[in-house]
Amino acid sequence: MWIAYALVVHVLLLGSIFVIYFRSPVITGLTPQKRLLHYGLEPPANRLVLIVTDGLRADSFLEENCRYVPHLREIFLREGVVGVSRTRVPTETRPGHITLIAGLYEDPSAVLRGWKSNPIDFDTVFNRSSQTYAWGASDVINVFSHVSNGGLMHLRFYNHDLDFSPGYDAYEQDEWVFKRVKLLLQRKSEALQRAKHVVFFLHLLGLDTAGHVHKPGAPKFRQTLDKTEKGVYEIYQVFERMFPDKRTAYLLTADHGMTDSGSHGAGSPHETDTPFVLWGSGVSRMVPNPGGRTFMPNNEGPAMPLLELEQAQLTPLMSALVGLAPPMNNFGMLPMGYLNVSTEYEAMAAHINALQLLEQYVALQKQHKKGFFAGILLEFDVLTTEAIKGYKDTILQLQKNREYSLCIVRSQVIMSQALEGIDYYHGYYRRVLLLSTTSTFLGWMFYIYRLLSRNRASKVELVLERSNKIVRMSIGSSVIVLVICLLSQRTPLDISFYLLLPNFVWLKALQPWNINFYSSPASAYSVPALQTSMWQLILLIACAELMVFTFFERRLIALCFFVFACYNSWGNFKTKSRDFFFWLALVLILSCFPLLPLSVGYQNGYLLGAGVVVILTNSFWNSKSRLSYRKHTKYSNVLILLQTILCAYLHSNGINIPIPLKLVSWLYLVYAFASIVLSKEPRLDLRLAQIVFNLGSLYATLCTSYEAVFVQLLTIELNFSLRAQSARAERSVLRLAFTLLLYTFFSLFGSGNIASISSFDPNIARCYLSHFAPFVIMGLVLLKLLVPVVLIMSVVYAQSEFVRQHEEQIFICLLLICDVMGLNFLFLVRNQGSWLDIGTSISHFVIMEVTTLVILLLFYTAKQLLRVIPWEEIDFKRLPLRLIHWDVISAKHH
Repeated sequence: MWIAYALVVHVLLLGSIFVIYFRSPVITGLTPQKRLLHYGLEPPANRLVLIVTDGLRADSFLEENCRYVPHLREIFLREGVVGVSRTRVPTETRPGHITLIAGLYEDPSAVLRGWKSNPIDFDTVFNRSSQTYAWGASDVINVFSHVSNGGLMHLRFYNHDLDFSPGYDAYEQDEWVFKRVKLLLQRKSEALQRAKHVVFFLHLLGLDTAGHVHKPGAPKFRQTLDKTEKGVYEIYQVFERMFPDKRTAYLLTADHGMTDSGSHGAGSPHETDTPFVLWGSGVSRMVPNPGGRTFMPNNEGPAMPLLELEQAQLTPLMSALVGLAPPMNNFGMLPMGYLNVSTEYEAMAAHINALQLLEQYVALQKQHKKGFFAGILLEFDVLTTEAIKGYKDTILQLQKNREYSLCIVRSQVIMSQALEGIDYYHGYYRRVLLLSTTSTFLGWMFYIYRLLSRNRASKVELVLERSNKIVRMSIGSSVIVLVICLLSQRTPLDISFYLLLPNFVWLKALQPWNINFYSSPASAYSVPALQTSMWQLILLIACAELMVFTFFERRLIALCFFVFACYNSWGNFKTKSRDFFFWLALVLILSCFPLLPLSVGYQNGYLLGAGVVVILTNSFWNSKSRLSYRKHTKYSNVLILLQTILCAYLHSNGINIPIPLKLVSWLYLVYAFASIVLSKEPRLDLRLAQIVFNLGSLYATLCTSYEAVFVQLLTIELNFSLRAQSARAERSVLRLAFTLLLYTFFSLFGSGNIASISSFDPNIARCYLSHFAPFVIMGLVLLKLLVPVVLIMSVVYAQSEFVRQHEEQIFICLLLICDVMGLNFLFLVRNQGSWLDIGTSISHFVIMEVTTLVILLLFYTAKQLLRVIPWEEIDFKRLPLRLIHWDVISAKHH
């Protein structure tokens, strides 16, 4: 039953960071601001063309003095401005487009709908416009399809499940967009020439696909970039011919960047820094550049200013160019000096932006004041109701006196204060939620510590048994009082839930022994040899803290592995024996792998071939294992390994992989697991040999370089050291739990991964797919991450009798270490600072909480593959005497 509790508690703890740090930014019930035309101000442009080159990072645009964007360079050398816009984490397609078009940072609760739909509808530039025409990939265009704008939303999209094999030209996706834009302009040219407040949106996915497949900087990526930027220039010329009034504004930018390995989602500069080029009607050539950054547009010079903006600032800027009010949910501040308009127009645009931000701030302020305890709770005293009224009166007076420069300054100040106030009320309960979640963590850890120690005679257990009624009454009373307070204050339901959660966790944790652990099968843990002392608890916490540091420095786990392996296994071998030197060589070689470059995005056919050789050598070296394999196992695994080499060769030479080979890969994926499950081999060591052979071969199909070599050597080392350890009398639950955790993380970092939820390489699917199917690729990525863990669990189960007999206690100890680490990462989560820090901190907490759940599930998976008989079903009379712990048996039957 405690396993079910573990799953529920950790899912809730995983959700806590979204409630604490990343609450939904969407505020409802807002009133839109009026257009600038309402104030008698004519906008500088009648139409806006927004071109988003998906996945184009700033470095690729500026590389070698803009050598790879010659046509765009021709534009910005003549007019407009160039700069870098910074996105926020997660640097994904959907959040980037929402930020650009709505000025809104992604709603975290959208993850509950698979990022496919919006939990709460939000306002966009499309809503504010009179007409919007959009073309692009379905998953981007459909984000904005909920918009109701009097039937004047014209959306055209394609299903981007397109070929991403080496021979495929990703530019075809962009060409699809350009053709349909030209077709529309030809068909509706007269009507569009008369229209105002029109937005054209072109989503170009080709560079993102090329970056994932070929990596930024590769020749094929640059070929796609060359075609795309030329296509943009041609479509610009089409617009200029179609609208000769010179009242068209253009913005070219990207939703996110991309790492050298072709991934995105985290917060590195390559992922967050995207280019923007703004030109056309209403765009100023002389823009303030407080950062002072410059770039060389060509080899001759001179240097040009490289401007810097937050991605959300582009939203009010686009709105101001065509005379629209910013979207109601916008968080961007209009950058000053970018508009080639009168000072009066710029001042009014800034004022409307300020009013739109104040509308959101006032809505949150009113919601806070509705609470019963609002009078005694803290408020954001920088921006009071009187200050807002004073700002509006001051602006009216300054406008009458035509002091528009002062209007701009006052609006900028009030916008900054409004954003601070919005953040203040969004995070109003952050500290108390952090304390509450910490209390939940501690309550859960106390519960599993009692589960681990199982000492009914301890002072703690006796006190809890005597004070059971007092504890229940105290916690019950606190719940009633807290519920009344939360209802009176009108606290949101999700916040109320997490404030109440610690009470229920502690109620469970403080229950007496006979209630809490009555149905537990491991009631024999009170045996003195198996109890957990205070010193062991301190050592357990120290182990957890040590593992925390490895998340910040991947190479540190090499030192951890070497030291622990020597401490754990050095004494198990005869000094200067052949086995000792073989084991030591394995440890030294494995310790070098975390020092190698990341395998994500790195491809090396020779290292992959070496991995295949190691798999075959490991599988056929032992004659007993070799003879135990069925013929279909030998032939299937050898053939799939040869096919893996063939697929890698074809892919690296730009040759499309035939569909029959991909079909064989999918069939083998099913076979690899099915043949293990259906095998009737009763011996654990022979079942383990088949698991290592099958899953090792399956893992090789997902590798691009040295990962297969590493995982096979790690499996051999663990197998070897556990066999040598089996004769030892001393067996430690803590040591085995830490072994499992260390080897799990070592399999992650040593195989070239990093502690980020966004690190993946779609090329691992080359044996399986030729189409860009994100969810299928992500499934294969997860399979690649989990297979080494299943191998580790299987080796430990097969080689250690102690683990099989005390698996529950070992897992509880493992869970406790993971929770100590999770509590560390809870306090290290950041929602301010550099996007790299924010993305990394989120990834660490998510990985830690998910790891706890995954290890639990993979324990069960390894048992099923090995067909390990549960403890309750063991017939003790038929066991060899050396396997029986007589103290445990007698305690179990009394």
